[in-house]
Amino acid sequence: MERRALETAFAALSETTSLDQLVERAEAIVQRGSAAIPVLLSLLDTADPQLRGGLGHVAARLDPEQIVPALRGAARARERSDQARLTALMILDRFLHQPVEEALLAGLQDPDTVAAQSLRELVHEMGRNQFVVIEYLNQLAEQPPDVARTVIDAIPDQPASPHLITLLRMFAQGENKVLAQAALEQLSRTRSPEAVQALLSLGANLPPAQAAVAARSVRKLRMSGVSDRLEQPSRQPGNWRALLSPVDGAGAQVVWFVGARNAEGGDGSVDAGVHGVLFSILCKDTGGIVASFGSLDVPVEELPPVQALGGTYVMRQAEDAPPIILLEVPFEAGRQVVREALELNWASGHAPPMEYWLLNPLIWEVPVEELSGGEGKQKLAAEEAPPGGEVPGASPLAAASDACTAGLLDHPAFATWFWQAPELYDAARRLGRRHTLAARSAQVRELAATHFGPELVNLYQRRLAGMACWLALAFQPEAVVLARQAARRLADGAPAENLFVNRLIGQGLDVAIANLRSGYDPRRPASPSN
Repeated sequence: MERRALETAFAALSETTSLDQLVERAEAIVQRGSAAIPVLLSLLDTADPQLRGGLGHVAARLDPEQIVPALRGAARARERSDQARLTALMILDRFLHQPVEEALLAGLQDPDTVAAQSLRELVHEMGRNQFVVIEYLNQLAEQPPDVARTVIDAIPDQPASPHLITLLRMFAQGENKVLAQAALEQLSRTRSPEAVQALLSLGANLPPAQAAVAARSVRKLRMSGVSDRLEQPSRQPGNWRALLSPVDGAGAQVVWFVGARNAEGGDGSVDAGVHGVLFSILCKDTGGIVASFGSLDVPVEELPPVQALGGTYVMRQAEDAPPIILLEVPFEAGRQVVREALELNWASGHAPPMEYWLLNPLIWEVPVEELSGGEGKQKLAAEEAPPGGEVPGASPLAAASDACTAGLLDHPAFATWFWQAPELYDAARRLGRRHTLAARSAQVRELAATHFGPELVNLYQRRLAGMACWLALAFQPEAVVLARQAARRLADGAPAENLFVNRLIGQGLDVAIANLRSGYDPRRPASPSN
């Protein structure tokens, strides 16, 4: 009777609808003590990923001196199926944090079966939460490359699923060129609208050579009669908005893409109301896209309010950080910032984060041809501020005074602009707690002469060019001229004679002095916490 009761309790694990409910049922099973172990071992052969997860939660709460040897014995038992042995290894590794012996893995004879099982589990889990594919790929990255290739090769034998198309699309964006090429080729052979859509988004996110392959594959699939029209009533094309932060002093810029979708009810109908969508991308002028996050279920009332182009939304940060100004800009302007950041990723060979891989189709459903080469953003900026610097309404002093360009650092959008370098802390220590303005000016000029070389000049010219575009989108023509003048003058004469450079370094020096006075020195390793 106890055995039957335990079997019923274990079966109920696969019927849970939340993690809290799963944990509650697992803890109830554990109350029966070691009697649960034989039943758990008998269920290792299950193909239900939810039940397998439940077995792991039960195992994690049992006596480790009993369950660990039992699972190791199951993993070694050659008379058991590969699936049962893999489940035992998975529980040992993921839930009990036990080292997995290479000999146990080597004893599994059918890697194709393992790959097929992992794909079935992935499809099941992505049906509830598409973000689990990121963890899946992170785990694959810890395995030898041939394991990931086996997974890719196993996909055609699985039942068709848009989640598998998503997996291939993400493989195609990875840094492993062999796996990326294999995924791209498989997408090219997949005759489905989802595959065409995946190839279209890859055309905007892959380097030029691979993007050309994706574009040719789209043409071939279309010519063979495959449509790229998807029946997706939850999507609302055309309602995307973009918000863009200024370029900060470290060369970082945030882009928010905000939209809405009709949420599906439990029966698949579109009747659960409208949910907000937020896709955030952090770009840096030295690394490209360095961070990204997104949510498809943001309460609509929590999204930034709709404003006219040029309107601002202020996002508060921690007390010691200034707020972030987000400017309402044309959707194309936001995409162009992302496109230029992608080009930096391609140049460095470092792929964007996986969150970006997963979510980028949200913003690249429209072809990218009109944005290639930076023309889209430049055109948008040029409409507000012609490149010659003669902007209607701009002060003549803006184009003539070096002091005016240095005064650009007083603009609220430049609040985070100061030079950041370890050399500033050396200079701050040399100055000491009490120093004259003349001594400070001498240190600033010395830093400019010895450390502000051509590479830094080019870096700040690019940052000022980005700010000129942002200011144009903010309808601030005088500030646009100042930013352009400042960028041009960086290359004229010695940096030590440039007022903009001197103020940039001086503000960084002031920050270093204040940090040292408060006991903070970034050159020193942090003290170990007690």
